[in-house]
Amino acid sequence: MRKILRPFYILYQIIIAYPLAGIATMLTGISVSLFGRYIPIKGGDYWPAVIWSKFMVRIFLLPMKVEGRENLDPNKNYIFIANHQGAWDIFVMFGYLGRNYKWMMKESLRKMPFIGKACHDTGHIFVNRESPQKEIFVKAIRTLKKGTAMGIFAEGTRTRNGRLGRFKKGAFAIADMTQLEVVPLAIEGSYNLLPPKAKFMNWTPLKLTILKPIKPIGKGKENVEYLMTESRAAIAKALGEE
Repeated sequence: MRKILRPFYILYQIIIAYPLAGIATMLTGISVSLFGRYIPIKGGDYWPAVIWSKFMVRIFLLPMKVEGRENLDPNKNYIFIANHQGAWDIFVMFGYLGRNYKWMMKESLRKMPFIGKACHDTGHIFVNRESPQKEIFVKAIRTLKKGTAMGIFAEGTRTRNGRLGRFKKGAFAIADMTQLEVVPLAIEGSYNLLPPKAKFMNWTPLKLTILKPIKPIGKGKENVEYLMTESRAAIAKALGEE
């Protein structure tokens, strides 16, 4: 049935979904910059992104399921650690996690029209291979001490084959320095929705699983390794990749 309907879905994307998505992206970028920095209002850097993310999921007719919100304490700050299947992970997290947070993102995303400037204006952290590690840590810790959570893709890049990759230690070193709990997030469907080099999306259900927070067991190298190992194991289990 999906093969039969795919040409109609592609036509729908060309005629309706992509044009509306482009307009929504432009308006979101302008709104976030304007109300998050230049005329700051409470939630001005957050709610436009939430509305944009949910709009994107709905305009492309994608089923969305969320599990595990009960695992989060509204009075606690966290570091959210997610697997990275594709571009739509951003919409899944921003739209459906239910928590304001700042991204740690690739420097190349700064060039994304409207959204790159909005992220720069509102304190998201851009990272490249030349970025001094100490500088990144200082920015992240400063953000967390303000009471704003961090969202980090622990693999550092998108999966190339749809499976969970190796985790990098940076996110867990930040968790170790701040002694905050780490919340693993398992994202499903994003890879099949828009595989690498694909021009049009495949109709695919999306799912976000919010797993139980992982508490530090101390401070130092052993704690970093523990948080990283436990986070990856939890996400792998949720994805069925044990």
